[in-house]
Amino acid sequence: MSTQHVTPADGVSPTQRKRVLLALSYYDYRHHSGAAKYATERGWALDDAFTQLKSLPTDWKGDGIISFHGDNAEYVRWLGGMGVPVVDIGENSDFSDFPRVCGDHKKLGTMAVDHFAARGYKTLAFTWLIERPVHRARLEAIRAEAHMRRMRLLELPLSQLGQLQLAGAFPVGVIAANDAVAVRALRACEDAGILVPEQAAILGIDNFEYRCVPASVSLSSIDSAQEKIGYEAAALLDRLMNGESAPAQTLRMPPVGVVERDSTDMHAVSDVEVARALRYIIRSFRTQVGLRDVARATGISLRRLQTRFKECLGRTILQEINGRRVRYAQKQLEQTTKRIRVIADEVGFGSAVKMIRVFQQYAGTSPKRYRKQASDEAMGETRAGLSKVE
Repeated sequence: MSTQHVTPADGVSPTQRKRVLLALSYYDYRHHSGAAKYATERGWALDDAFTQLKSLPTDWKGDGIISFHGDNAEYVRWLGGMGVPVVDIGENSDFSDFPRVCGDHKKLGTMAVDHFAARGYKTLAFTWLIERPVHRARLEAIRAEAHMRRMRLLELPLSQLGQLQLAGAFPVGVIAANDAVAVRALRACEDAGILVPEQAAILGIDNFEYRCVPASVSLSSIDSAQEKIGYEAAALLDRLMNGESAPAQTLRMPPVGVVERDSTDMHAVSDVEVARALRYIIRSFRTQVGLRDVARATGISLRRLQTRFKECLGRTILQEINGRRVRYAQKQLEQTTKRIRVIADEVGFGSAVKMIRVFQQYAGTSPKRYRKQASDEAMGETRAGLSKVE
């Protein structure tokens, strides 16, 4: 996005400003934010009094409208009669034919399935509350991707999500139609006694942080570029107001990526006690956690757990703990200037001597040499970038 700001001081008087209406029957603060950023850059007067439309602004006059109107026929007729360019950020293309900016559901579906495939899941489930065009588009994309990868896909409305156990689906990656559905899916699993993420890992869509972060298990979600959609809708409206023709196709914004939180911080493990152990290690490896602590968290003996852990994951509990500690230490060595003894304490090794010994065993080099190599590589990339600029 451009960072240029246009204000009346730049030569645009209030009377010369284009007046744009933001009329959203469904409100997402990120649509508003993206449109507002573009409006600021262009020196627009952005009217946002109707961002959650209760009645039509029949006396409004201006130059263009950004709309999210859904299937409201009266609203669509009003938009069509205003005589100004309109850009729609909704998904209901069968209901109106305004120029449109939306998310790229095909790429979103690929990203969702990739997220679980990389963690070893063979079974997925898609869940929704109310069928809407956007949810159908997301399901179709996920269905196609899962079919291509020969993964099992269960399509369950939210009211049937508790039946996952009867379907023999565990471990299962659950993809919710959006974050509001993901919160309800988490509650449905908890009510049915389904462990999240040990038995069912849940992934939302849209990354609405106010929903995802404070959930009883913080929810992973795909950032579907909602702010970018608002920004690009404003950019398209600008072109239309300047007399350009509308694009023949809907403009699709690709998703940014998966924001991983606790609800999918798990690999597909069919043994629920091993899954509990892995979950405990993920949460606790940076502390002075020991093997007996892990066993106590699962409720079975250490000997039985060690055998089943190795059978399921191909590595021991200690290898899992040390591997995670070393990988975390590598990031600290690359990204900070902290002393080795400080990193050793933060990562759970307890002493620099122990960290150096384990680090050498797992990484094949000492922490000091690893940091120098990472620094040299970063410096080389910087020099290469500068030479290209020159």
